[in-house]
Amino acid sequence: MKKATVERILDTAEFEFGAHGFVETSLRTITSKAGVNLAAVNYHFGSKKGLIQAVANRFFEPLTVGMQKRLEVLGTQHDNHHQVLTELYRGLLLETLTIAQRTPSRVALFARLINSAYSQSQGHLRKHLTHQYAPLFLLLMQIMREHMPSMNHEQFFWRFHHLLGMMVFTLSNSEALAAICAVEYAAQRELPEILQQLVSVLVAASEAPVTPMEKLA
Repeated sequence: MKKATVERILDTAEFEFGAHGFVETSLRTITSKAGVNLAAVNYHFGSKKGLIQAVANRFFEPLTVGMQKRLEVLGTQHDNHHQVLTELYRGLLLETLTIAQRTPSRVALFARLINSAYSQSQGHLRKHLTHQYAPLFLLLMQIMREHMPSMNHEQFFWRFHHLLGMMVFTLSNSEALAAICAVEYAAQRELPEILQQLVSVLVAASEAPVTPMEKLA
């Protein structure tokens, strides 16, 4: 019964967060649609922040297992930087498709979780993810740095977040982008095709020469 209640709350929260956003979705809406009272949410998750973190764990826990295996293999390859970066991003996006059950709405929610971790209102999520999944993040960034052009810590900080921004935008808006493509170019593109294109762009951006930080004239 306890597990069923927890899963029902998480299923409802995931749907509502995905449809309406984290700030816009109230606990009252979630409890009403899940058929539970507020005390149940507080008992199992402590607060709305705890519930958001639990929804994030649904994605990041299986992602961590899958990516850990991939990164351990990639970590032993040092000769072909282009191939390692390609396999790294391809693996990351394949794992995302797997955990999101190849459903665009769940892929979008996953991307919004990442994006929200950088907002002031959901800063707790970034702290939670950084603490909970630190070994994976550190290994990911270590492999990226080893196979990118040489750069200092600040340069890597910006390069990493530019890459993350491309992934988050594409994953968040894949349905809308596919619809625009269909209207403008009469081309029906499925999510795996869109992500394969994204892999190529991420690799090219990773391999781009490092330039000094200058103001845009």
